[in-house]
Amino acid sequence: MASLTPPGGILLPESALKPGSQDFAEIERTLGAGLKDVASELRLIDAADFAAFIRIGQMANLRSLVHSSAELHFKPGTLELAELGEIDLGWFKPPLITLPMKFRHGGVRVYFRLRLAALSAAVDVESITAEDGAECADLHLKLQYALRAARVTRPCQKED
Repeated sequence: MASLTPPGGILLPESALKPGSQDFAEIERTLGAGLKDVASELRLIDAADFAAFIRIGQMANLRSLVHSSAELHFKPGTLELAELGEIDLGWFKPPLITLPMKFRHGGVRVYFRLRLAALSAAVDVESITAEDGAECADLHLKLQYALRAARVTRPCQKED
């Protein structure tokens, strides 16, 4: 039996680990550390571009920005925008961009929100599941492995 869980009404198995679980904070820390480079790349994009694309619903343009940042660090199809993001923009505070994302590799699927601010980034995991039905600590280990295995490996450059 599957239940409807955000983002975008994506069907997830009942066994998916959701917020409030014991090991959830550790999973968020691991995912955040694994996505640090991608978040830094995304934060190089002008917040006005994110605001415009989100405001006018340009999902294809947002996907392109995420893809361009992710392809530098992860194999194709590993990290994707799940749905149109959100922007918290006001006159007296810096912008906060929230991008609903999905990571999938090695049988591990994670649905999360990547929050980008002026000087920081954070992840809020919504759910995590593994194809083999692993739970808690096993999921954390599988996520660590999947993040390492999904990384793009670059050959060492020779010095002249």
